[in-house]
Amino acid sequence: MTESSGSGRISRRDALRTAGGVLAASAAALAAPAQEQAARGGSLPKQPNILWITGEGVPQSMLSCYGSRLIQTPNIDRIAKEGMRFGNSFCTNALCAPSRATLLTGTYNHINGMYGNPEIPATTGTMMPHFDAAQETFPKILKRHGYQTGMVGKWHLPVNPAHVGFDYFVYKNGAGGPYYRETGYFGNPSLGSDQIQEQVHQGYGTDVNTDLAIAGMRQFKRPFLMMLQYFNAHRPFDPPHKYEHLYDNVRIPEPGTFWDDYQNRSRAAEVARMRIEDMPDFHAPAYLTPRQRRQWNYQRFMEHFMGTLRSQDDNIGRLLDFLDSSGLAQNTIVVYTCDHGFFMGDHGWFDKRFMYEQAVHVPWMIRCPGMQGRGTVSDEWVVNIDNAPTALDLCGLPVPAQMQGRSIAPLLRGESPAPRERSLYYHYYEFGEPHWAAPHYGLRTERYKLIRYYNRNEWDFFDLERDPDEMDSLFRQNGMKVEPGYEDTLKQLVAQLKDRRDFYKDTTGLPVILWQPGD
Repeated sequence: MTESSGSGRISRRDALRTAGGVLAASAAALAAPAQEQAARGGSLPKQPNILWITGEGVPQSMLSCYGSRLIQTPNIDRIAKEGMRFGNSFCTNALCAPSRATLLTGTYNHINGMYGNPEIPATTGTMMPHFDAAQETFPKILKRHGYQTGMVGKWHLPVNPAHVGFDYFVYKNGAGGPYYRETGYFGNPSLGSDQIQEQVHQGYGTDVNTDLAIAGMRQFKRPFLMMLQYFNAHRPFDPPHKYEHLYDNVRIPEPGTFWDDYQNRSRAAEVARMRIEDMPDFHAPAYLTPRQRRQWNYQRFMEHFMGTLRSQDDNIGRLLDFLDSSGLAQNTIVVYTCDHGFFMGDHGWFDKRFMYEQAVHVPWMIRCPGMQGRGTVSDEWVVNIDNAPTALDLCGLPVPAQMQGRSIAPLLRGESPAPRERSLYYHYYEFGEPHWAAPHYGLRTERYKLIRYYNRNEWDFFDLERDPDEMDSLFRQNGMKVEPGYEDTLKQLVAQLKDRRDFYKDTTGLPVILWQPGD
């Protein structure tokens, strides 16, 4: 049910029916450019609509289009099969609000201000995360060029969505569940308003958010951007009632690094508080040993997580069906990505934060009418700073110089893009309760990964070809020496790390100096 201040309750069905009154007129207008597309022989449409779907912490390993053997995600897979999927897709800071700020701005967090999640000091306690509404975002740019814009679901930024460029918005307060709670929703009372009013919506959060996104798209009469940001794959990891027992009789295999003892690396991994056995979410029996509790919690965690993901996939199917039935699919780009990856028991962990593969790899796929390479997998390296430039480029709009990413739209047009550096610069800041993951920055290349935990004066250095599980750092003698044969490689990586920090104008954190421990 829906309720705004000063009004009575109406059902979601009635809200959708009311909004549907404009659908017949708006669908024709919104799909009109598709006729131009056909006349041009299948080139990308002019002024396309964009349905942008951002998941919460879904690693590539949990999607069947990326090879998951644990779960089938046919509707997300459909976007990949009808579009282009990126295998080398990364985030710059594996945390909710920082990544969402980057998706909007195309900039690193030292530029957009969201070092960490709201109201949690970053690193030294002096850098409080903030988001200046005056900074440029791609929804603002689209709006200035005649688009109508909407955002539904997880927001998690300390700013009014209207001031960031959204005409229509409904968000749930906070970062996660409970997902059947009908209160805690906030939205604007009418299209274009910057007022925020509390709303009430009955039902499972993921279903509600999908209904609200469809209702918003039905209101739009011009080309639109709708950003739907799911978040039920976040603690407390509550699936919908229909999937609560779906995996009760399934024994889910543990990943190969499940029993990681955090040796042969810096102590940053050992001291972090993200271990599966310590999860408070599922109330393990008190008589279990720590080893048994790790296994018991892992099974409950995976059962819940996969139930939430099934719900998201179902609702993405509803969205794709809506685009088809309304005639909007002919002129609507569909994007699916996530804010960050997640540890699904890898290294004995849950959560994200660390610059390990499971946290920094994110799914990214784009379905675009008239695109080249339909159903292909690209090996191009893409980073979440590239999302905003890509959206603007696909809409035929220039990319502001302050955006630090690059558009991948040329790939969708069948063009040969300029060579891209196959490396990732990463910087994580937040330090404190409950996880105590050490702040760090680092560089990942095709073969190597170098991480500096600068407040601990510790480093990790991995050869991903020899050690894809990131279990054995190449530093020896407590970091005072490096594995013989890697001395020159280390020097080159340190120089590249300095260069990347300079290139992105990142002066936060301590400088790149390979001190000996204790200095």
